[in-house]
Amino acid sequence: MAISSTGARQRGSARGVVRLAAAFGLYAALAMAGGGAAAAGSGYTVEVAEFVVSVGDAEGNDRTIVSDLVPYLPNRACFGWRIRLAGAPPLVRLREVLTLPHAPAFWSGEDDEYSPHVFSADRTKATTETFEAPKDGWLESNWCIVQGDPTGPHSIEVFIEDDLVRHFDFEVRKPGEAQNN
Repeated sequence: MAISSTGARQRGSARGVVRLAAAFGLYAALAMAGGGAAAAGSGYTVEVAEFVVSVGDAEGNDRTIVSDLVPYLPNRACFGWRIRLAGAPPLVRLREVLTLPHAPAFWSGEDDEYSPHVFSADRTKATTETFEAPKDGWLESNWCIVQGDPTGPHSIEVFIEDDLVRHFDFEVRKPGEAQNN
């Protein structure tokens, strides 16, 4: 996993950071209301929360959509979330917990003592805690599919300070594979 200059995290190549930075620029056009939930005593409200999927082609073009289905296309498919806060403070403590159905072949940064990620003993969860400055109220994170990642149901929990502000459930599926019930 690498951390880009925007604080976004990914599994996979550096090309994914550049590709996703451009793809996240399309979010304003795709914004869907996520409900106006306020965290207790926080002073902010979640205005928009969305989960998006981006798929790149051989020419480096991306298509980004709001979806809870991520195609298993190593080094091409990425997924992430974006949350807009009304009344966002200048700096927030952000914690993200990515849960996989099975351990991946590898976690980049797994053996790096300076990695911002903490991995569960069974290697199915990555917890990342950072301080982020919302840009125009927006916070975001993204990950990319790499060879050896598991398919099936996944989830991401997003906490601001200690408040769970969003839980995203999604599925990673090989193209042509039947839906997991």
